Amino acid sequence: MNLGEKVRFIRKSNELNQKEFSVRIEVSQGTLSDIERGVCLPSCETIIALRNKFKCDLNWLLTDDVESSFIQTDVSNEELELLDSIRSLPAREKNELFEIIHIKLRKNKYPFTD
Repeated sequence: MNLGEKVRFIRKSNELNQKEFSVRIEVSQGTLSDIERGVCLPSCETIIALRNKFKCDLNWLLTDDVESSFIQTDVSNEELELLDSIRSLPAREKNELFEIIHIKLRKNKYPFTD
């Protein structure tokens, strides 16, 4: 997978269209299209934005190292599995799950408020 294909993979993995993704990484939609098609390479600032905003591993992004993965290594296998599970849910169920998570977080922050 070349660099442009990896950028497209990151965008599609996050279920974003080119316009939404280009806003997040602060490039024009035309530039993003050129990057994805391999017409041009992303700037250093764009690569840093990809790392910071989408938590992609720079070694994976910039090399052909098959041992590297898309996600930074500080994410556990359980967290990756949870992320995959959440992504497979319909939007309504994702929202319900987020509500449950917020309840759990509040409960852990204030354990004696039941």
